[in-house]
Amino acid sequence: MGGEAARSRELSGLRDAGHELLVVEPRFPECKAELEKSRPAIVVVDGEKSPSHGRATAGWMAGLARLRTVPFLFLDVSDKEIARVKKEIPRAQFATWASVAGAVARIAGSR
Repeated sequence: MGGEAARSRELSGLRDAGHELLVVEPRFPECKAELEKSRPAIVVVDGEKSPSHGRATAGWMAGLARLRTVPFLFLDVSDKEIARVKKEIPRAQFATWASVAGAVARIAGSR
């Protein structure tokens, strides 16, 4: 995708579109206390940056009763990882960082 600068640009675009963002480094269980305070409308997981940590954190979140209807959007997941993510989080959806704004709008519009 182009690294941190591109991610930062896409995150800024989401903020500019009116989305409130909580960006958390997915080191589980270290991030657990911070995430337990939130009730996100959508969980977005960066599939390139610490993919196993992102998957583990998303798996924990997907198992929480209070988040049972929250969509999970995985970005830039490698083809070989898609099946693994789908097995662990069946409601996972996939997009790229380049298409994150459209994917978030589509998901938000379908809720």
